[in-house]
Amino acid sequence: MRRWAFACVVVAGAASFVAARASDVPDAATVERRLRDASGPRPATERLVVAFDAYGLHGTRTTVRREDDVRETVVDGPFETASGRYRDQGWHQNENGETVLEQSEPDSAEAESASATVTAIASPVAGYALRRLNARGYGEIRYVDAATWRVVRRDVVGPRETTTYAYDDFHTTSGYTRPWHWTVRDGHSENDAEYRVVRDDVGPVTDADVAIPPTRRDLVRFPAGKNSVELPVRFDEDKFIVHVRVGSRGLDFALDTGADGITIDSDVAQQLGLEAHGTMSNAVNAGRFTSSRVIVPEMDVGDLTMRDVVADTVPHFAGGRERIYRTVGLLGFDFIAALVLRMDYEHGTVTAIAPETFAPPSDPLTNALTVRLGTDQPLTDVTVNGALGERFAIDTGASGGVMLFDSFARRHPEVTSGKDAVGLGVQTFNGAGGMFETRRYQLGSVRIGKVNFTGFQANVVDSKGAYDDGTDGLIGTDFLRLYTLYTDYVDSTLYLVPNELGRAGIVR
Repeated sequence: MRRWAFACVVVAGAASFVAARASDVPDAATVERRLRDASGPRPATERLVVAFDAYGLHGTRTTVRREDDVRETVVDGPFETASGRYRDQGWHQNENGETVLEQSEPDSAEAESASATVTAIASPVAGYALRRLNARGYGEIRYVDAATWRVVRRDVVGPRETTTYAYDDFHTTSGYTRPWHWTVRDGHSENDAEYRVVRDDVGPVTDADVAIPPTRRDLVRFPAGKNSVELPVRFDEDKFIVHVRVGSRGLDFALDTGADGITIDSDVAQQLGLEAHGTMSNAVNAGRFTSSRVIVPEMDVGDLTMRDVVADTVPHFAGGRERIYRTVGLLGFDFIAALVLRMDYEHGTVTAIAPETFAPPSDPLTNALTVRLGTDQPLTDVTVNGALGERFAIDTGASGGVMLFDSFARRHPEVTSGKDAVGLGVQTFNGAGGMFETRRYQLGSVRIGKVNFTGFQANVVDSKGAYDDGTDGLIGTDFLRLYTLYTDYVDSTLYLVPNELGRAGIVR
């Protein structure tokens, strides 16, 4: 009874606080300063271990930091990932053990604006709500306790849901205060997560503790004595469909640079007897779907061999031509990053090349695109009707030419409303998670690398929440079919060599 009475007293006090202070609310800069002062200076080194339960799995997250150098390792169930920054170089290591160097965005493109406001609140604590939201109301809200100047809750507001982080059990180590317990909720119970600090100290940290780890293993193995092999592919509707042996079964996968990993249909995974680890509700693409992770003991792509491959499941994967073939998954980043692929759209062939033996194409018309791989997709700069976007994915799995996402369209409404754009109606596409609608336009100019296209067509995603992850858009097969594409992820470069169609006055 005393605990309940105490809660009532706190709420009453909160109400009087707001009434007394509502006319004297600090500005955002003052709140940020008070938050920094309350947490105290961060020590020069730290070792932090957090235990968590998330997506049906138990795991640990270990962070080792020395000044600005940091390495974070996550082990959950049978999976291990890592990420960090070392001597100003960002990096991450995926579940298949591949270390990826991340490239910073040049930040030349116009950023989406977000306004910062502060209001007095009575709940969940007596204090302030610090909001940083864009024009659509997406962004972050932090709830600050006025008595302690600690953030006790943080809401990340997106187009499909609000994810709430609730913090408590604050501890101070070497003058730095942080929460030792927090929960994460987004309204989908399969995504519920709980975290608790089990170790927090400031012991010595060596260079080896924070250095970039090498790739743990060769995910894809070439046959002895070979540095290049032709992949068994079917070329259909400008897509490369790769025949893969999974155990004793032959299955078709789409070769997809826009996929951030390897995926497989959940029903097929079950038929193969693969154990599903954890469950999460995913809403990053065209719609929400439930996904798990599996470990595929054996995958052979022609003469290439993969073992113990971590893949994500996707329910009811839709692809292929009925009664001819059916695609049951995607060969995405993890597969492509292990190789250099030569994707010949003119002849419908794909050659895998060992990265250490690859020499860039020497054709003088080669369009070399610098790409950034931090999202496990090749992102590059594209200028559309004079507006620059720095986060366009080169996507071999996407139909159409240029697709503009909500983030880019919000920042640059002039791209589709000016004299250089002609509306061509509505077009529907099928994406991961469902169907989505787009508005189609003919554009005056689309510049990709050193090539400028005039009169090119583009689609603007119109379905609320679809592909609204901050990416600007994608470049699909209507553009790529003009080239032979080389994927050199080791050097963060894609090479586009125009084919006969591309040289026939289309590429200029």
